Amino acid sequence: MDYHHSRFFKETDPSSNHFIFDLPYTWETRFYEYEWVKNFAKKEDIVLDAACGIGHPLKFYLADECHSVYACDIDDRILSREAIWEDAVSSYPEEIKKSVIDNYLDKIELACCSLTNLPYPDQVFNKVFCISVLEHLNHDDILRSFRELKRVLKDDGQLIFTFDYPTISINTLANIMKETGVEFYDQFTLNKPDNAVVSRIWHELSCFRAVLKKI
Repeated sequence: MDYHHSRFFKETDPSSNHFIFDLPYTWETRFYEYEWVKNFAKKEDIVLDAACGIGHPLKFYLADECHSVYACDIDDRILSREAIWEDAVSSYPEEIKKSVIDNYLDKIELACCSLTNLPYPDQVFNKVFCISVLEHLNHDDILRSFRELKRVLKDDGQLIFTFDYPTISINTLANIMKETGVEFYDQFTLNKPDNAVVSRIWHELSCFRAVLKKI
């Protein structure tokens, strides 16, 4: 399946500026990232939205689509329904009622933690999502985070993530994968194509998507 193909996002890939809510125009690559992520949400899955952000919508989408949803972030506002609603109101260009956010949060188990020290048992999740996070971490924390994400992933599970390039290089990804014992789930293409999605706002950044599994 093409959505298992680890590669740069292309301009010809599906995209939408609506994902639960109307997305801010500055979230250019999220138009593509969220459309891609939709392919992985299955009714039987127990999933984690790792470093989920406060008002970011992926956890809400997963709550509608998956069996059990967990979401964590290092920002302690993740434990406050009021703060999550306030962040959503400030992020999206539409009116958002608090009751809408509360209805989603009733279906999500939230935690405040670092990716380097997750509060979950071993091998509990079918899918772990980590969207546009790695570029905010230093090398040591990326390595420690990958080890933790691998630990909580079931043996047949999938780690689904995206990152900004060239903030994170392909060589960095390859080294992290080698050190933590994960590999691409299916086909992969590491060269950046001519029609790669490029952010004109955020310093010519492109976005790489990857699906990994345990070795």
